[in-house]
Amino acid sequence: AVVSTQSGHYGRGMPSYVAWVESEMEWFVGMFSRQVFPQGSVVGHGVAGECVAIALKHADQLSGSGLDVRFLLHRLLQPGVSATLKRNHIQIMEASQLRAKEEYWKKVQYNRNTNEVKQLDDLLKIYNVDLSKYCVTTGDDKIYITLCHSVISFVRSFHSYLQDAKKMYNVRVKKQLIDSITSCLQFQAFQFQIAPNDEPIRTVVNSSNMFMTKEFIPAVINFLETQVTQQPVPQIRRILDSNDML
Repeated sequence: AVVSTQSGHYGRGMPSYVAWVESEMEWFVGMFSRQVFPQGSVVGHGVAGECVAIALKHADQLSGSGLDVRFLLHRLLQPGVSATLKRNHIQIMEASQLRAKEEYWKKVQYNRNTNEVKQLDDLLKIYNVDLSKYCVTTGDDKIYITLCHSVISFVRSFHSYLQDAKKMYNVRVKKQLIDSITSCLQFQAFQFQIAPNDEPIRTVVNSSNMFMTKEFIPAVINFLETQVTQQPVPQIRRILDSNDML
């Protein structure tokens, strides 16, 4: 029987109702996961996160009607979310390793007429990072960014990873997420340590290192603590406090 939920009196019908809700949620997440977290294939950054965000938004709408399924939904989605975070982490690390092998430690040149610098600037503004201090303009319609190519590419891909993680985050994947972010940032730190000592190269190395330590990593920490975990992330802060960075 359908029972009233007024004043917390659920009656004999509630256990059956709860079982039905859980069964329906399991069916939904099964269908959802086959589309959003497909095994053996790659879903682009942002797609999984956006789909999870929409599912959670609908769960919130149900909560407004007295049916709170958000906790259950997080639990059922956790395996897919965890697998997606792992897959995205592997992609970032593999790309970072490949770029490190090809790094020539020169400032990056852009044509003033292209939109690439503005896109990068707009991305960094999300984290309150000022790109202008690393930009040099010349009279030949060129804009030079005194950061190495691998750092710029890493920032772009890592931004997508962070935004995806924000949308999918729940406390069940906190350790995995923090471990992943820490290893990605530590790898970037290691590249500065093994960079050549040639004087022309050191200018770009030092500028890239300053950008990461003084700008980007603190911004990532603030983003995580205020918009994702809602808690301190000392594991990542230790990257700045240690001698891992030059």
